Amino acid sequence: MTEQPGPNSSADILSATFGAGAPAPASGREGRGTLAIGVCTYNRGEAIARTLETLASMDRVGGRVSRFIIIDNRSSDGTASAIDRFIANHADVPMVRWHEATPGKSAALTKLFRETSEEFIGAIDDDVLASPNWARAMLSLMGDQARCGGAGGPVENVWENGITRIAQIYRRSLGDQLLGEARVCLEAPGSFLMGASMVMRREAILQSGWLDGRSMDCRRGDVLEGGEDAELCLKIRRAGWELWYEPTARAGHLIPAWRTTHEYIAKLRRSICRTEPMIRWLWDGSLTLDEARKQRLRARRKYLKTLLFDWRPTRRRVRVAERLGRVEGWSSLVGKLEAGELKRGG
Repeated sequence: MTEQPGPNSSADILSATFGAGAPAPASGREGRGTLAIGVCTYNRGEAIARTLETLASMDRVGGRVSRFIIIDNRSSDGTASAIDRFIANHADVPMVRWHEATPGKSAALTKLFRETSEEFIGAIDDDVLASPNWARAMLSLMGDQARCGGAGGPVENVWENGITRIAQIYRRSLGDQLLGEARVCLEAPGSFLMGASMVMRREAILQSGWLDGRSMDCRRGDVLEGGEDAELCLKIRRAGWELWYEPTARAGHLIPAWRTTHEYIAKLRRSICRTEPMIRWLWDGSLTLDEARKQRLRARRKYLKTLLFDWRPTRRRVRVAERLGRVEGWSSLVGKLEAGELKRGG
C-alpha cells in the first residue's frame, strides 16, 4: 500500500496537508507575554532549512514572538553551517543559533528553558513544519486558559516518498497527534502531548521541578529513545497545571522513506515500549515494586509467547521488538526501584 510522493517545498507541503488553515480563535483576553520558539537539532544538515522556512514565514503576532532559537545539539555534520547561512539570508527574522555540547534532547531543552526569560516557550522538532498561524493559535489558547501549562496542536505525518503498509499500521508511533477539531483539556491520568509541537508556560515549567530532577533522559544523538516530553508534561500536570490541545495550531511531521521500513519501525516500537513502564510509574502513584515485578514477569511470558507462536509476516518483527522492549522497560524500572533510585515527586 503506497501513496504518491507529495509536493517538495515546505509551503506546498503545508498547503497540501492543511489547506488554507483555519484562523486562530479570537482570545477573550488581551494578548500579552512573549514567546520564544526553540528548535533542538542534531545532524539535520541542509534539511533543517525546510523547518526554518516555516519559522521565517510564521505570523509573529505583533512582535509577541520574540525570537527563534535553534539549538545545535553537538552536530557533527554541516548543520551549524546550514543554520548560519539561513540566518544570514533572513536578516529580518529574529533567529539565532545556540550550541549545546551535552548530547541529548533533555540537555538542549534545559538550555532553552534556563537561558530564556520569555513567559512562554515553544518547542518544535527539526523535522516539523509549523503552519503560519501556529504561534498565534498557541498564544490565543494560553490567553484563554490561565491554568494551561502546556499546549499542543495537530501534528500530521507528511510522507515524503509514500506510505508503506507497516507505516500505515504504526502511523501514530511515527508522530501523528490528531485529537479532533475542538479545543480539549487532556484529563486522562497518563495522557501527555507530543513534544514535537508544543508551547509551555514558563511558570509551569519551573513549578514542575523538571529542571531540577528528571527520571528520563533518552534521546541522545543517534540513539532512538524518547520519554523526556512525556515526563515534562506529566510533571507539569502534577504541579497543578493543565494540558490543552489547540486544533488550529497545525504542523506537519516529515517522514522520509527510511522511517517507513520494518527495520526502523521495529526499532522505534521497541524504544517506545521500553519507556512505557517508566511513564506509567510517573503518573500511577499506586504502582509498587511488587506490582512492577509482576509486570516484568508478564512481559517476559508475552515475549516468549510472541517469539514462539506469532508468525504473521507483516507484523512479527515489530511484535517481537515491542515485547522485548517491555521486558527491558520493566526490568529497568524494577532495578531502579530496588536500588532506591526513584522517589515519588522527584
